[in-house]
Amino acid sequence: MSETFVRQWLETYNSGNLDRCMECYTDDVEFEDPIFGEHVRGKASLRKAFAAFFFSGVTTLRFRTWSGGPEGGAVEWEWTADWGPDRTFLGFDVSNTTFTTRGVSVLQLHEGRIRSQTDYWDVRNALRQVGVLK
Repeated sequence: MSETFVRQWLETYNSGNLDRCMECYTDDVEFEDPIFGEHVRGKASLRKAFAAFFFSGVTTLRFRTWSGGPEGGAVEWEWTADWGPDRTFLGFDVSNTTFTTRGVSVLQLHEGRIRSQTDYWDVRNALRQVGVLK
């Protein structure tokens, strides 16, 4: 896996192209986000989870760094969420707010596609920006 692949993969989120994003994953992919309590297996389940959140028009991801090789690695990104009206996030009303926070995706690869992804991100910073934490 190269930095070029990682940048192209992150760009699928920004372009809103869920089909192209799914092409980056193996059929038996495993995705976990411990902060959200999300753990899904298989591309169909991943598509459903991503369509409901990452591809709902609120998310922008900016590449920061990549450290890895053909077996996998870690990509650091900056996540901006621009919430519209009537939106909740982690159970809090975030209507018409925006946050930008940093995170990391730990990736394991198989034949040039993502087989495993675990995301970690700065939830405290996000919640502070939307007014939930002081």
